[in-house]
Amino acid sequence: MKALTSERPDFQDWIQAARLKFLPQGVMPVVIAGALAFSEGTFDIANFVVAFSAAAAVQIGLTMFNDTLDYVYGTDCKPIDAKNPFSGGSGVFTCGIIKPRQSLLVIFSLYFFALLCAIYMALDMGWGVMWIAIIGAAISILYSAKPLRLAYHGLGELMMLIGYGPVLTAWGYFVHTGMVSSDILLIGVIPGLCMWAMILINEIPDYLEDRAAGKRNLTYRLGPKNAKNLFFISLLVLYAYILALVFNGIMPPLSAVSLGGIPLAVMAVRIAHRYYNDPIKVAMANKLMVIIYSVTTATVAIGMLT
Repeated sequence: MKALTSERPDFQDWIQAARLKFLPQGVMPVVIAGALAFSEGTFDIANFVVAFSAAAAVQIGLTMFNDTLDYVYGTDCKPIDAKNPFSGGSGVFTCGIIKPRQSLLVIFSLYFFALLCAIYMALDMGWGVMWIAIIGAAISILYSAKPLRLAYHGLGELMMLIGYGPVLTAWGYFVHTGMVSSDILLIGVIPGLCMWAMILINEIPDYLEDRAAGKRNLTYRLGPKNAKNLFFISLLVLYAYILALVFNGIMPPLSAVSLGGIPLAVMAVRIAHRYYNDPIKVAMANKLMVIIYSVTTATVAIGMLT
C-alpha cells in the first residue's frame, strides 16, 4: 500500500480510483442502442465512437464523484484492507493516496470532455442530443451532490434506474437516428433494472457506515434483510421483463439468450440470503451482479443485431 503522505498519485492510483469494473454500466446502454440502430440501418460509426467515449468519461467521473463526496460526507471511512471490493468506494481517499481536490479536477475534466462530445453530436444530429445529455448529467451529479443528494433520501436507486436505463439508452439511439422511439425506451429499462439491482446489493455491505452517516438509501430504510429480499424480487422482475419484451415482439427472439444469466442470479441471491450481514462474505454476490449486468446487456445487444 502506498504511504499516506503521497502527494503525487501515479497512473495506477487513478485506475484504482476509476473502478473500471463498473465501466460497463456507463457504456452498455449505448452499445444496446447502437445495436438496434445497426439492425435498422441507421448506425453512424463516428457518432457511436463519440457517444461511447462520452458515456465512459461520465461513468468514470460519476464513480469518482460519488466516492469523493462519500468521503467528504463521512460515509466512506474504512481502510481499503477492511473493505468489500465491490462497495464502499475505491479506498484512495481513506488511504490518503488521492486528495479530494485532486479528484475533483479530474472529474471536471471528464465531464468537460463529455460536454464537448455532446456538442459535437448535437451539431450533427440536433440539439435533442444535448437535452437528453443534460437530463442524464443532472441525475448523475445530483445522485450524491447537494442540494438534492438523491442517494441520501431514498431516491438514488430509482433515479439511477431511469438515468442509466431509458435515458442513456435513448441518448445512445438518438445520436444515430435523431429521434427517440417507444421501443428504445422500453428496451432501455433492462440496463436500468440491472443497475437498480446492482446498487441494492452494493448497499448491503455498506449498511452500517451509511446508517452512521445518515445516508438514507433504500437499504437504510428497509434494513439489510429486506433489501436482500428486494434484490431477489428485482432480478425476478428483470428476467420477466425481458421475456415480456421478446413475447411482444419488441426485442427479437435471440435476445432471450440473456436469460442465460439466471444461474448466476440464483447464485447471487443465495449468497446474499446467507451472508447479507457479513460485508466481506457477501462480496461474491456483488461480483456476480457485476457479471450479470455485463452478460445480460451484452446478450441483449447481440440479440438486437438479428
